[in-house]
Amino acid sequence: MSDDPIEEQSKGFVPEIVRRAVLTGVGALFMTEEGIRNLVGEMKLPKDALAFLIAQADKTRSDVTRIVTHEVRRFLESETLRREIWKLLTSVTLEVNASVQLKPSGEPHIRAKIKHKHGKEHGEE
Repeated sequence: MSDDPIEEQSKGFVPEIVRRAVLTGVGALFMTEEGIRNLVGEMKLPKDALAFLIAQADKTRSDVTRIVTHEVRRFLESETLRREIWKLLTSVTLEVNASVQLKPSGEPHIRAKIKHKHGKEHGEE
């Protein structure tokens, strides 16, 4: 065993980072800078190491986003998906039943006047 305190700290430091990364899981990829600072804040990391971790998290996040976007686009543009959608649309019947009713809303505003030949006016609704 070495009596060097820096060496002793570094032996425990790497396994601690690995353990935290595994426990944190994929959610760490989408952490904000503040979340990363809180996660590693208790470990007393030098500013350079913290900056490196933040830069790596940003790079990993953008790489994962780029790869997932590419794969989703490839899937959506695939001939297999087009055939499956075509098969689905041509093998089913779409039936729509609709009922439309026009109902008066409240009191009618129009009144009819009827004039008889005798000269009398009557109002009707």
